[in-house]
Amino acid sequence: MPPANPQPQIPVSGWIEAGIFVFAIAVLSVAYVIGHGLGAHPIAFILYAMAVSAVVLLIATGPGPDARRIILAPQSWLIGFSTIAMEIFYYLLLERLSPAEGSLLVRLAIPLSLIIGWTLYGRAPRLVAWAGAVVILAGILPLLGKLPPSHRTGVIIATLGSALAFNLRGFAAEFHPWNRNARTIPEKLRITGLIVLVTSIASLALAGGCMLLVAQGLLPPIRIVPTAADMLHMPTILLGVLVGGVILTVIAYLNLSCVVKITTENFSATNAFTPVAALLVQGAAGALGLIPLYAPDASLLPAMAIVIAGMFMILYAARRP
Repeated sequence: MPPANPQPQIPVSGWIEAGIFVFAIAVLSVAYVIGHGLGAHPIAFILYAMAVSAVVLLIATGPGPDARRIILAPQSWLIGFSTIAMEIFYYLLLERLSPAEGSLLVRLAIPLSLIIGWTLYGRAPRLVAWAGAVVILAGILPLLGKLPPSHRTGVIIATLGSALAFNLRGFAAEFHPWNRNARTIPEKLRITGLIVLVTSIASLALAGGCMLLVAQGLLPPIRIVPTAADMLHMPTILLGVLVGGVILTVIAYLNLSCVVKITTENFSATNAFTPVAALLVQGAAGALGLIPLYAPDASLLPAMAIVIAGMFMILYAARRP
């Protein structure tokens, strides 16, 4: 007799897409390093990429009849601004670190999510999950200790900023009314496109206002505020269009498609291998002369293994009844 509750068949295409997603994230990291090499300002580059990605998504899905209500939802602005902040912090992180190192450090978002879920939402993780969080920290913290003192503070700020923004985006998306009710991939992509487009435009307007204040002497020149030359820098524009129109759009689709096909738990498990993919992709890109060749670091592979083990412990705790 067949089992009373047979497990649903997971399509092979879902695992293939999950693998492509992992390598797409690694390619994005390499693109950020290329951006640094071209002198792309973080604000200009990320906002161009985000806006272009949003436009491509909306061309594919259309804005829909309830676009205005989605845009005005408070959670939409939290999701949009936290998504932009997450990418800006990660871009800044890769100014000092290799893609493999940066991808590994931002796994800090995982134990941070347990702390936030527990303190703000009363979601008490299992003991195994807490142990997994400690294991992840055991893999990450020694890397921070090895950094030159001149870089350490900036790297820690960028890592924490990216991790906090990641969690803010995740929790805001969880409680977004339209995102919760969306059942199809095109519908979720449409919502994502609307949110990212309006917040990218608002961020560009804010950047423009800060530029004017600096030009009028009402705000001191600071690195994070782009200049007109930064915004009109053609390599930044071209790379932003490429990253937004191709890489970020592919990542957005694969993210949603994989969750549907192989479940969130299995998709999270594949994401544990993102630092490994980043290590492989950065080596290939370095060999091709696209980015600098990073010196081999014997401590990276053990650190990756430790972090992956910790992530699987957390996933195991989440899957237990």
